[in-house]
Amino acid sequence: MQGMKEALSGMMERLQAARANATSAPKQPSAEDSKVYECPKCRDDGVIFDPDRNIAYRCECFERKKLKRMLKSTNMSEDAMHKTFDNFCLDGLDPRVVAAYELAKEYSDGLVARVKSGKDLRGVPWFGLLGTSGSGKTHLITAAVAPLIQYGVYPLFFNWVQSFTEWFAHYNDPDGAYKVEEIRQRIYNCELLVVDDICKESQKDTWVKEFYGIVDYRYRKQLPIVYTSEYYAELIGFLSKATAGRLFERTRSPKGKMYLGNLLLREGEDPLALDYRFRGLMA
Repeated sequence: MQGMKEALSGMMERLQAARANATSAPKQPSAEDSKVYECPKCRDDGVIFDPDRNIAYRCECFERKKLKRMLKSTNMSEDAMHKTFDNFCLDGLDPRVVAAYELAKEYSDGLVARVKSGKDLRGVPWFGLLGTSGSGKTHLITAAVAPLIQYGVYPLFFNWVQSFTEWFAHYNDPDGAYKVEEIRQRIYNCELLVVDDICKESQKDTWVKEFYGIVDYRYRKQLPIVYTSEYYAELIGFLSKATAGRLFERTRSPKGKMYLGNLLLREGEDPLALDYRFRGLMA
């Protein structure tokens, strides 16, 4: 009997010890506790609640995330947001660059005025800048279209090399083949398409064929394209007379104004004459 009592006593002691250990054991982190948030302040809700004052207010991350979403939807880089007319320095520049700046500013002001009046962009003239690398083409077209964003118009940026490379990567991907048509329809139907560096480095037949479809569709639907290229007459050979002709024709307004800027080098001119990247390097 005494042995049984001792055994029962020992079991009770072990049970109590187990209960104590269970009570004092640290709580295992839940999935919610271990989640990594982009913004730990609001836990990615965009809103912070202050229980002491019983109020909720917008987190400082809200505008940053809004900008990130906007850049993703337009294919713009964060660097592009800093390309404005105000920080395009005109001091000592070649008259061709000054003229391109003034043409881009005039075109931009016209687009903004149209949107502010409640009209869409269907039927507006196209805008092109043709000229040597480093002459400021990308800066000027970005400055021309970026102001539209604050009025709810989101230009779609398409870089000839980068965008075609990314797009065509889906052609041979069985799981992502649907993206080919999805991307095509987005390019075809966006309110304003910006194509940078047409025929830069590559004039692949598949790219040229796809680009003809883009230009022809937007030509017939009167949807504007803003573009740059280092070439002029060469575009006829690279793209075809039909595609190049549409690009040039549409830059003429109904009143005859040409929105086609000339930053091309003259025959025999120094290749670096208009390249801002080399300006001031040589004494």
